Amino acid sequence: MSLKDVLDRFALVSGLEQEEISKWIFIIVDCIKYFEGKQRKKEFSESENKRLAYACAVYAYYKYALAMSANTAYSLKAGDVQITKSSDMIESAALMWQNQKQEITDLVSFDDFCFTRVSV
Repeated sequence: MSLKDVLDRFALVSGLEQEEISKWIFIIVDCIKYFEGKQRKKEFSESENKRLAYACAVYAYYKYALAMSANTAYSLKAGDVQITKSSDMIESAALMWQNQKQEITDLVSFDDFCFTRVSV
């Protein structure tokens, strides 16, 4: 999965300009590394790589939405002026991520379930 493919798809999903995306490049790179660690196989076809790049971009957008929500006020009132920030961005990003996660289950395993032995 190439960084350029994920960046192009992140720009499409987020609607951000390249200058703004460059501020968040570390999140995108972290998401690529996360996906590489969860892959079911080593080699993918071109179409599978495109699917992975899009899903990774959606996941990075979800992480971006979470980070942005931590930095913004949800409601501010000063006299007659009121500014309200809704959590729609996080909800839509989470929904997009859940849909993409389901579409790539054949390529990536996000199961974190494991058995461990316990001695008594």
